[in-house]
Amino acid sequence: MFHAFQQKRLSAPSEQKSLFSLGLKTALTRVFSALFAFLLAVMVSRTTDASIAGQFFFLFNLVSLTAIISQLGFDVALVRYNAIAFNSHNAQQQSDNYKTALSRSFAFCVPAGLAIFAGFYLFPETVNQTNAPLPAVALALLCVPFLVLGQTNSRVLQASKKVVSSLFALQLGVSMLMVFAIAALAMFGLQSLNYLMAALLLTCVIVATTSTTNWVRSGQFRKPTSTPNLQLTASAKQVWIGSIFNNVLQWGSLVIAGFFISASEIGLLAAAQRTSLLIGFVLITINFVVAPMFASLYKEGEMDKLRNLSRMACRMNIAAALIPVLICTLYPVFVLNFFGEEFVAAAPLLVVLSLGQLVNVATGSVGFLLLMSGHEKTMKYITIGSGTISILLLLVLCHIHGVIGAAWAMAIGMAIQNLAALYFVKRYLGFFPVG
Repeated sequence: MFHAFQQKRLSAPSEQKSLFSLGLKTALTRVFSALFAFLLAVMVSRTTDASIAGQFFFLFNLVSLTAIISQLGFDVALVRYNAIAFNSHNAQQQSDNYKTALSRSFAFCVPAGLAIFAGFYLFPETVNQTNAPLPAVALALLCVPFLVLGQTNSRVLQASKKVVSSLFALQLGVSMLMVFAIAALAMFGLQSLNYLMAALLLTCVIVATTSTTNWVRSGQFRKPTSTPNLQLTASAKQVWIGSIFNNVLQWGSLVIAGFFISASEIGLLAAAQRTSLLIGFVLITINFVVAPMFASLYKEGEMDKLRNLSRMACRMNIAAALIPVLICTLYPVFVLNFFGEEFVAAAPLLVVLSLGQLVNVATGSVGFLLLMSGHEKTMKYITIGSGTISILLLLVLCHIHGVIGAAWAMAIGMAIQNLAALYFVKRYLGFFPVG
């Protein structure tokens, strides 16, 4: 797959070699990320019943969504502006951007977590539809600041091409450590939701601490100054609102569906969703490498190289995703047997979500092309529109058709967003990345 990186001459040989090296490192690390994310779902499903699994993934997705929203759009803006600063050898600017993003994210996530906990405490019958114990909710929400810290570290490490450290902070670390923690809890018969959330909190603390150390020792960290980057802040503002709607599709769908379906059905939907995300990991892997390069090439006016890079990435996405799509759509029962017999009922959900992921992969890196080329406002409106449609579909279809309706709403919303972004890439950048 990544042999194409070596063969395709996008630019000078040194840049070509760097691209291949980064792509290979990212691919290998992403394989482990996907493996442990899948194993996490399997371990939770195998060591608990469907009800506890549903409660766990409800809270896991809730805190993940809260952490992403709390970053106020800086998770995307940091990649763009720190990549430009890195290519300009401006370490001070990278650190100043980091300080701005982290301080504002912390200022948001703490009151957000308190507000969510107050909702669970004051209105349990309305908010806590899965009947998760209040101590487990509190432990889950304590994870949010540490997730924010780890993911912010991930973005600055990504921009400075520290791909392994970045991916560990972004996802691999939490998934991997949770797999080991759940195995240890199962050995001692400690499989309640409270213990699971305590383990999640511990893993988030470890990942946040490790990633902070990696950033400080990266060679790009300097003592931050109080100089604001107005372009960074403006870009983040444009990204943030769209990011809320965008992440509702991935993390918030289970939370919204939790108001209409049972905890066991949430467990089925979570198993199908996490399995289908293995297809999306292909796109995430490629995006992780090319997103900073998109920003640099657009900044330098290298439109031919930008077009060639995006098209090569799209072809690689399709080639790599074809096999997992076929497996998930043709043999869903076989795949879901890994979770246990009671999760085989999620087979239709897996087929639907896999088709949505296929559209996501086939359209290429359209979202990042818009974001890294200064079209944040357009991407914001796309995600607001598609996110609104997704939420409405989720409310209607989930109410009428139950859990299968939720799966269709998630898949349709994803397809609408990517097809709209594909249209605007052609309109603003003058080319289709598909080809």
